[in-house]
Amino acid sequence: MKIPKNLLFSEDHVWVLPKQKNIARIGLTEFILQESDEIEKINMYVEEDTEIETGDIIGEIETSDGTVEIVSPISGKVLKLNQEAIDNPETIIEDPYKEGWLMEIETYDSLESFSLLPYQEYKKIIEEREEE
Repeated sequence: MKIPKNLLFSEDHVWVLPKQKNIARIGLTEFILQESDEIEKINMYVEEDTEIETGDIIGEIETSDGTVEIVSPISGKVLKLNQEAIDNPETIIEDPYKEGWLMEIETYDSLESFSLLPYQEYKKIIEEREEE
């Protein structure tokens, strides 16, 4: 599993890519996608211009084995949904860190104010989970 070093991560396996000042792109990590059985559908509970808070359930992954909640790692306003990827889960599975992003969010605080993990800390969590 290749984890990009330029991203930040939540403990709920959502990645965050700082784009511009106060704008970030988020998506699902390869780890959570591999942990889920066959992904059938992705449902997003938010629309563009929706205000969200850290910890909000913003969507879910429907798998052959049940559902996995998508938890927002940051607060702000949803600027854009990647509807093409949401409608075609295989895009998210095949390229979770580039073409498979879920949404762009305008944050009201700097990313440093959120409980996000840098690459090394997230990698350690993944390695510990894989050993279980």
